[in-house]
Amino acid sequence: MDLGVARVEITETCGTLSFPEEVDLSNGDAILEQAIRLLDSGTPALILDLTGCAFCDSNGLNVITRSQMRATELGVPMWVVLPSRGIVRQVSDVAGLQRRVAIAPDVATAREALAAAAHR
Repeated sequence: MDLGVARVEITETCGTLSFPEEVDLSNGDAILEQAIRLLDSGTPALILDLTGCAFCDSNGLNVITRSQMRATELGVPMWVVLPSRGIVRQVSDVAGLQRRVAIAPDVATAREALAAAAHR
């Protein structure tokens, strides 16, 4: 498995993009392409899972922000799963990510929130 790209899981209710261990200049564009492709394919919801990501610089934040912009354009709900601590969480908190995207502590919580929103 290429550690530079994200792992994709597609279900009936959402697509989940699990970020690799590191996201930086070397792979940020490729991961963004994966996210946009997933959104453009018609996925009803998107989860960006960063729980396995140990390092994420501004390129990772760019992936999240641009994915959110595209999801909003398409009317697709999106959640970001962040680790509870560590550098990825610190970078996300400093950047104010929680003010721009929905944050969940784990994929199960994000999926529950998406399911609840779909039944409204």
